[in-house]
Amino acid sequence: MTQRFGWTGRDDPGDGTMTKRWHHVVRRFTEDFDHDDCIGGIVGFACDLGVERNQGRLGARLGPDAVRKELAGLAWHGGQGTLIDYGNISLPETTPMGDPLAAGQAKLGEQVDAALRRSGPALVIGGGHETAVGSFGGLLEYYADQPGQRLGIINLDTHFDLREPGSDGATSGTPFHQIRQTLEARGQEMNYLCLGIAETSNTLELFDRARRWGAGYLLDRELRPHLMVPVWPKIDNLLEHCDVLYLSLDLDVLPHWQMPAVSAPAAHGVGIEVVEDIIEYLADKREAGKVSWPLSDVVEFNPQFDQDGRAARVAARLCAKLMRAMMIGI
Repeated sequence: MTQRFGWTGRDDPGDGTMTKRWHHVVRRFTEDFDHDDCIGGIVGFACDLGVERNQGRLGARLGPDAVRKELAGLAWHGGQGTLIDYGNISLPETTPMGDPLAAGQAKLGEQVDAALRRSGPALVIGGGHETAVGSFGGLLEYYADQPGQRLGIINLDTHFDLREPGSDGATSGTPFHQIRQTLEARGQEMNYLCLGIAETSNTLELFDRARRWGAGYLLDRELRPHLMVPVWPKIDNLLEHCDVLYLSLDLDVLPHWQMPAVSAPAAHGVGIEVVEDIIEYLADKREAGKVSWPLSDVVEFNPQFDQDGRAARVAARLCAKLMRAMMIGI
Protein backbone atom coordinates (compact mmCIF):
# COMPACT_ATOMS: atom_id res chain seq x y z
CA MET A 1 0.00 0.00 0.00
CA THR A 2 1.30 3.46 -0.87
CA GLN A 3 0.12 6.78 0.47
CA ARG A 4 1.51 9.75 -1.41
CA PHE A 5 -1.44 12.05 -1.85
CA GLY A 6 -1.87 15.03 0.45
CA TRP A 7 -5.42 16.28 0.93
CA THR A 8 -5.15 20.07 0.69
CA GLY A 9 -7.34 22.85 -0.64
CA ARG A 10 -8.84 26.26 -0.06
CA ASP A 11 -10.41 27.55 3.15
CA ASP A 12 -13.29 30.03 3.42
CA PRO A 13 -13.27 31.14 7.08
CA GLY A 14 -14.97 34.42 6.26
CA ASP A 15 -18.12 32.65 5.07
CA GLY A 16 -19.05 31.12 8.42
CA THR A 17 -18.85 27.63 9.89
CA MET A 18 -20.46 25.55 7.14
CA THR A 19 -17.59 25.80 4.67
CA LYS A 20 -16.13 22.32 4.72
CA ARG A 21 -14.60 20.84 1.63
CA TRP A 22 -13.45 17.28 1.08
CA HIS A 23 -9.92 18.00 2.24
CA HIS A 24 -11.33 19.07 5.63
CA VAL A 25 -13.00 15.73 6.33
CA VAL A 26 -10.60 13.18 4.80
CA ARG A 27 -7.89 11.70 6.99
CA ARG A 28 -5.12 9.30 6.10
CA PHE A 29 -5.40 5.88 7.64
CA THR A 30 -3.17 4.99 10.57
CA GLU A 31 -3.39 1.86 12.70
CA ASP A 32 -3.92 3.84 15.91
CA PHE A 33 -6.60 6.14 14.47
CA ASP A 34 -9.85 6.46 16.44
CA HIS A 35 -12.48 5.33 13.94
CA ASP A 36 -15.52 6.12 16.07
CA ASP A 37 -16.68 9.01 13.89
CA CYS A 38 -15.82 7.40 10.51
CA ILE A 39 -18.59 7.46 7.93
CA GLY A 40 -16.78 5.98 4.94
CA GLY A 41 -13.51 5.03 3.31
CA ILE A 42 -11.60 5.50 0.07
CA VAL A 43 -9.25 2.98 -1.53
CA GLY A 44 -7.23 3.49 -4.70
CA PHE A 45 -6.15 0.79 -7.16
CA ALA A 46 -3.21 2.15 -9.15
CA CYS A 47 -3.25 -0.41 -11.92
CA ASP A 48 -3.78 -0.57 -15.66
CA LEU A 49 -2.22 -3.92 -16.50
CA GLY A 50 -5.69 -5.21 -17.36
CA VAL A 51 -6.12 -2.31 -19.77
CA GLU A 52 -2.75 -3.06 -21.34
CA ARG A 53 -3.71 -6.70 -21.84
CA ASN A 54 -7.01 -5.53 -23.31
CA GLN A 55 -5.13 -3.41 -25.88
CA GLY A 56 -6.40 -0.16 -24.38
CA ARG A 57 -4.79 3.23 -23.80
CA LEU A 58 -2.52 3.20 -20.76
CA GLY A 59 -2.66 5.71 -17.90
CA ALA A 60 -5.51 4.54 -15.63
CA ARG A 61 -2.95 3.65 -12.95
CA LEU A 62 -2.65 7.42 -12.42
CA GLY A 63 -6.40 7.79 -11.95
CA PRO A 64 -6.74 7.47 -8.15
CA ASP A 65 -4.54 10.42 -7.23
CA ALA A 66 -5.83 12.56 -10.11
CA VAL A 67 -9.39 12.08 -8.87
CA ARG A 68 -8.35 12.72 -5.26
CA LYS A 69 -6.77 16.02 -6.31
CA GLU A 70 -10.06 17.16 -7.82
CA LEU A 71 -12.15 15.80 -4.94
CA ALA A 72 -10.08 17.69 -2.37
CA GLY A 73 -11.51 21.07 -3.31
CA LEU A 74 -15.16 20.05 -3.72
CA ALA A 75 -17.68 21.38 -1.23
CA TRP A 76 -18.60 18.76 1.36
CA HIS A 77 -22.25 17.71 1.64
CA GLY A 78 -21.73 14.28 3.18
CA GLY A 79 -22.81 14.90 6.77
CA GLN A 80 -20.87 14.83 10.02
CA GLY A 81 -17.88 12.55 10.45
CA THR A 82 -14.56 11.59 8.92
CA LEU A 83 -13.63 9.84 5.69
CA ILE A 84 -10.59 7.58 5.81
CA ASP A 85 -8.22 7.40 2.86
CA TYR A 86 -6.51 4.00 2.86
CA GLY A 87 -4.10 4.92 0.08
CA ASN A 88 -3.37 3.08 -3.14
CA ILE A 89 -2.96 -0.59 -3.81
CA SER A 90 -0.52 -1.24 -6.64
CA LEU A 91 0.79 -4.38 -8.25
CA PRO A 92 3.74 -6.11 -6.60
CA GLU A 93 7.08 -5.30 -8.23
CA THR A 94 8.08 -8.96 -8.24
CA THR A 95 5.93 -12.08 -8.41
CA PRO A 96 8.17 -15.16 -8.52
CA MET A 97 5.12 -17.29 -9.15
CA GLY A 98 1.67 -16.41 -10.38
CA ASP A 99 0.02 -13.45 -12.06
CA PRO A 100 0.90 -9.94 -10.78
CA LEU A 101 -2.61 -8.74 -11.62
CA ALA A 102 -4.22 -11.50 -9.58
CA ALA A 103 -1.86 -10.69 -6.70
CA GLY A 104 -2.81 -7.01 -6.86
CA GLN A 105 -6.51 -7.80 -7.00
CA ALA A 106 -6.15 -10.03 -3.95
CA LYS A 107 -4.41 -7.20 -2.07
CA LEU A 108 -7.19 -4.83 -3.09
CA GLY A 109 -9.80 -7.28 -1.84
CA GLU A 110 -8.08 -7.48 1.54
CA GLN A 111 -8.01 -3.69 1.79
CA VAL A 112 -11.68 -3.33 0.77
CA ASP A 113 -12.70 -5.88 3.39
CA ALA A 114 -10.66 -4.04 6.05
CA ALA A 115 -12.09 -0.66 5.02
CA LEU A 116 -15.68 -1.92 5.21
CA ARG A 117 -15.03 -3.25 8.71
CA ARG A 118 -13.21 -0.16 9.99
CA SER A 119 -15.07 2.75 8.46
CA GLY A 120 -18.28 1.65 6.73
CA PRO A 121 -19.23 2.33 3.10
CA ALA A 122 -16.24 2.25 0.76
CA LEU A 123 -15.46 3.85 -2.59
CA VAL A 124 -12.72 2.29 -4.70
CA ILE A 125 -11.09 4.52 -7.32
CA GLY A 126 -9.35 2.70 -10.18
CA GLY A 127 -7.45 1.81 -12.22
CA GLY A 128 -8.85 -0.14 -15.10
CA HIS A 129 -12.00 -2.20 -14.79
CA GLU A 130 -9.88 -5.09 -13.56
CA THR A 131 -10.43 -3.20 -10.30
CA ALA A 132 -13.86 -4.84 -10.02
CA VAL A 133 -12.41 -8.27 -9.24
CA GLY A 134 -10.65 -6.90 -6.17
CA SER A 135 -13.60 -4.74 -5.13
CA PHE A 136 -16.04 -7.64 -5.28
CA GLY A 137 -13.58 -10.00 -3.65
CA GLY A 138 -13.39 -7.68 -0.66
CA LEU A 139 -17.17 -7.52 -0.46
CA LEU A 140 -17.42 -11.31 -0.56
CA GLU A 141 -14.93 -11.58 2.28
CA TYR A 142 -16.79 -8.97 4.29
CA TYR A 143 -19.98 -11.03 4.07
CA ALA A 144 -18.23 -14.40 4.45
CA ASP A 145 -19.83 -14.93 7.86
CA GLN A 146 -23.28 -14.03 6.48
CA PRO A 147 -23.70 -16.60 3.68
CA GLY A 148 -27.40 -15.88 3.34
CA GLN A 149 -26.78 -12.38 2.01
CA ARG A 150 -27.56 -12.15 -1.70
CA LEU A 151 -25.16 -9.86 -3.58
CA GLY A 152 -26.29 -7.86 -6.59
CA ILE A 153 -24.15 -6.01 -9.15
CA ILE A 154 -25.06 -2.98 -11.23
CA ASN A 155 -22.45 -2.10 -13.81
CA LEU A 156 -22.78 1.26 -15.55
CA ASP A 157 -20.70 0.52 -18.61
CA THR A 158 -20.52 0.55 -22.38
CA HIS A 159 -19.17 -3.02 -22.21
CA PHE A 160 -20.46 -6.25 -20.64
CA ASP A 161 -16.92 -7.10 -19.47
CA LEU A 162 -17.89 -10.77 -19.64
CA ARG A 163 -14.99 -11.89 -21.81
CA GLU A 164 -13.21 -15.09 -20.91
CA PRO A 165 -9.61 -14.65 -19.72
CA GLY A 166 -7.16 -15.65 -22.44
CA SER A 167 -3.64 -17.00 -22.54
CA ASP A 168 -2.23 -13.72 -21.20
CA GLY A 169 -4.55 -13.84 -18.21
CA ALA A 170 -7.35 -11.61 -17.00
CA THR A 171 -7.92 -8.16 -18.50
CA SER A 172 -10.09 -5.10 -17.98
CA GLY A 173 -12.67 -6.87 -20.16
CA THR A 174 -13.00 -10.03 -18.04
CA PRO A 175 -13.96 -8.96 -14.48
CA PHE A 176 -17.59 -10.07 -14.41
CA HIS A 177 -16.75 -13.38 -16.06
CA GLN A 178 -14.25 -13.92 -13.23
CA ILE A 179 -16.77 -12.83 -10.61
CA ARG A 180 -19.31 -15.27 -12.01
CA GLN A 181 -16.75 -18.07 -11.80
CA THR A 182 -16.04 -17.20 -8.17
CA LEU A 183 -19.72 -17.20 -7.26
CA GLU A 184 -20.36 -20.39 -9.22
CA ALA A 185 -17.61 -22.14 -7.24
CA ARG A 186 -19.49 -21.14 -4.08
CA GLY A 187 -22.79 -22.43 -5.41
CA GLN A 188 -24.16 -18.90 -5.84
CA GLU A 189 -25.72 -17.12 -8.80
CA MET A 190 -24.50 -13.81 -10.18
CA ASN A 191 -27.22 -11.15 -10.06
CA TYR A 192 -25.89 -8.78 -12.71
CA LEU A 193 -27.37 -5.78 -14.51
CA CYS A 194 -25.34 -3.80 -17.03
CA LEU A 195 -26.65 -0.37 -18.03
CA GLY A 196 -25.33 1.52 -21.04
CA ILE A 197 -24.29 -1.26 -23.41
CA ALA A 198 -23.17 -0.18 -26.88
CA GLU A 199 -24.04 -2.69 -29.60
CA THR A 200 -20.99 -1.67 -31.62
CA SER A 201 -18.64 -2.34 -28.68
CA ASN A 202 -19.86 -5.84 -27.79
CA THR A 203 -19.80 -8.88 -30.06
CA LEU A 204 -22.77 -11.12 -30.72
CA GLU A 205 -21.04 -13.75 -28.57
CA LEU A 206 -21.09 -11.40 -25.58
CA PHE A 207 -24.78 -10.63 -26.06
CA ASP A 208 -25.50 -14.35 -26.28
CA ARG A 209 -23.41 -15.03 -23.17
CA ALA A 210 -25.26 -12.35 -21.23
CA ARG A 211 -28.61 -13.90 -22.19
CA ARG A 212 -27.48 -17.45 -21.37
CA TRP A 213 -26.19 -16.32 -17.99
CA GLY A 214 -29.35 -14.39 -17.17
CA ALA A 215 -27.59 -11.04 -17.07
CA GLY A 216 -29.86 -8.05 -17.47
CA TYR A 217 -28.89 -5.11 -19.63
CA LEU A 218 -30.10 -1.96 -21.32
CA LEU A 219 -28.51 -0.32 -24.35
CA ASP A 220 -27.03 3.16 -24.33
CA ARG A 221 -29.81 4.41 -26.62
CA GLU A 222 -32.41 3.21 -24.10
CA LEU A 223 -30.99 5.38 -21.31
CA ARG A 224 -32.06 8.94 -22.01
CA PRO A 225 -33.76 11.50 -19.75
CA HIS A 226 -37.12 11.14 -21.53
CA LEU A 227 -36.98 7.32 -21.64
CA MET A 228 -36.40 6.46 -17.98
CA VAL A 229 -39.85 5.12 -17.06
CA PRO A 230 -39.04 1.55 -18.27
CA VAL A 231 -35.59 1.68 -16.63
CA TRP A 232 -36.73 1.71 -13.01
CA PRO A 233 -38.53 -1.69 -13.14
CA LYS A 234 -35.35 -3.21 -14.57
CA ILE A 235 -33.40 -1.94 -11.56
CA ASP A 236 -36.20 -2.94 -9.16
CA ASN A 237 -36.07 -6.48 -10.52
CA LEU A 238 -32.39 -6.77 -9.62
CA LEU A 239 -32.93 -5.27 -6.17
CA GLU A 240 -35.74 -7.75 -5.46
CA HIS A 241 -33.20 -10.55 -5.85
CA CYS A 242 -30.42 -9.11 -3.69
CA ASP A 243 -29.83 -7.84 -0.18
CA VAL A 244 -26.52 -6.09 -0.84
CA LEU A 245 -25.68 -3.84 -3.78
CA TYR A 246 -22.28 -3.30 -5.39
CA LEU A 247 -22.24 -0.58 -8.07
CA SER A 248 -19.39 -0.35 -10.57
CA LEU A 249 -19.18 2.84 -12.61
CA ASP A 250 -16.95 2.57 -15.67
CA LEU A 251 -16.49 6.15 -16.80
CA ASP A 252 -16.45 5.07 -20.44
CA VAL A 253 -20.23 4.78 -20.15
CA LEU A 254 -20.33 8.57 -20.49
CA PRO A 255 -20.33 10.20 -23.95
CA HIS A 256 -16.86 11.01 -25.22
CA TRP A 257 -17.54 14.75 -25.01
CA GLN A 258 -18.25 14.40 -21.29
CA MET A 259 -15.52 11.83 -20.61
CA PRO A 260 -12.67 11.74 -23.14
CA ALA A 261 -10.14 10.58 -20.55
CA VAL A 262 -10.74 6.82 -20.63
CA SER A 263 -9.25 3.85 -22.41
CA ALA A 264 -12.13 3.61 -24.92
CA PRO A 265 -14.23 6.81 -25.25
CA ALA A 266 -17.88 6.17 -26.10
CA ALA A 267 -19.29 7.30 -29.44
CA HIS A 268 -22.81 7.54 -27.97
CA GLY A 269 -22.74 6.84 -24.24
CA VAL A 270 -25.10 7.68 -21.42
CA GLY A 271 -25.26 11.30 -20.24
CA ILE A 272 -24.13 12.31 -16.77
CA GLU A 273 -27.66 13.47 -15.95
CA VAL A 274 -28.95 9.90 -16.45
CA VAL A 275 -26.08 8.40 -14.45
CA GLU A 276 -26.88 10.77 -11.59
CA ASP A 277 -30.59 9.92 -11.80
CA ILE A 278 -29.72 6.23 -11.40
CA ILE A 279 -27.47 6.96 -8.40
CA GLU A 280 -30.24 9.02 -6.78
CA TYR A 281 -32.80 6.28 -7.42
CA LEU A 282 -30.55 3.72 -5.74
CA ALA A 283 -29.92 6.10 -2.83
CA ASP A 284 -33.68 6.34 -2.30
CA LYS A 285 -33.95 2.53 -2.29
CA ARG A 286 -31.15 2.27 0.26
CA GLU A 287 -32.74 4.90 2.49
CA ALA A 288 -36.08 3.07 2.25
CA GLY A 289 -34.40 -0.10 3.51
CA LYS A 290 -34.84 -1.99 0.23
CA VAL A 291 -31.13 -2.82 -0.07
CA SER A 292 -27.81 -2.35 1.69
CA TRP A 293 -25.27 -0.45 -0.42
CA PRO A 294 -21.79 -0.63 1.13
CA LEU A 295 -19.51 -0.53 -1.91
CA SER A 296 -18.99 1.23 -5.23
CA ASP A 297 -16.05 1.72 -7.52
CA VAL A 298 -15.28 4.26 -10.24
CA VAL A 299 -12.87 3.00 -12.87
CA GLU A 300 -11.00 3.71 -16.11
CA PHE A 301 -10.20 7.39 -15.53
CA ASN A 302 -7.03 8.17 -17.48
CA PRO A 303 -5.65 11.65 -16.67
CA GLN A 304 -3.16 11.46 -19.55
CA PHE A 305 -6.05 12.17 -21.93
CA ASP A 306 -7.57 14.99 -19.85
CA GLN A 307 -6.19 18.09 -21.51
CA ASP A 308 -7.63 20.78 -19.27
CA GLY A 309 -8.92 18.91 -16.22
CA ARG A 310 -12.60 18.93 -17.20
CA ALA A 311 -12.85 15.13 -17.22
CA ALA A 312 -11.33 14.99 -13.73
CA ARG A 313 -14.11 17.31 -12.54
CA VAL A 314 -16.72 14.94 -13.99
CA ALA A 315 -15.08 11.93 -12.35
CA ALA A 316 -14.80 13.70 -8.99
CA ARG A 317 -18.42 14.88 -9.10
CA LEU A 318 -19.62 11.31 -9.63
CA CYS A 319 -17.32 9.99 -6.89
CA ALA A 320 -18.72 12.57 -4.48
CA LYS A 321 -22.28 11.69 -5.43
CA LEU A 322 -21.69 7.97 -4.95
CA MET A 323 -20.02 8.44 -1.58
CA ARG A 324 -22.86 10.61 -0.34
CA ALA A 325 -25.48 8.19 -1.70
CA MET A 326 -23.95 5.29 0.22
CA MET A 327 -23.42 7.25 3.45
CA ILE A 328 -26.39 9.54 4.01
CA GLY A 329 -28.47 9.60 0.83
CA ILE A 330 -29.20 12.43 -1.57
